[in-house]
Amino acid sequence: MAEKSFRKEDFIKGDAEDYKLQFRKDEIGIGSDLTVERIDDSGEHEVVMANIHRNDDYVEIFWSEPFNGRLLFDSKVTFGE
Repeated sequence: MAEKSFRKEDFIKGDAEDYKLQFRKDEIGIGSDLTVERIDDSGEHEVVMANIHRNDDYVEIFWSEPFNGRLLFDSKVTFGE
């Protein structure tokens, strides 16, 4: 599995009462095995059940507040396969 770290500052305020992250599909692929992990107060990673939406060029992850964490994904599945 590959990973892409993100920070609270990477989140964008959404239309509703939520925040989102955007990743280009050519960065992370289009595979269905996406796992979102948040770094908790003790520095451990915990899996969160975030809403994930895919559109033409992006994968968007929605959550109620920004957090530091990482996205785990299958590095073998690439855009266009």
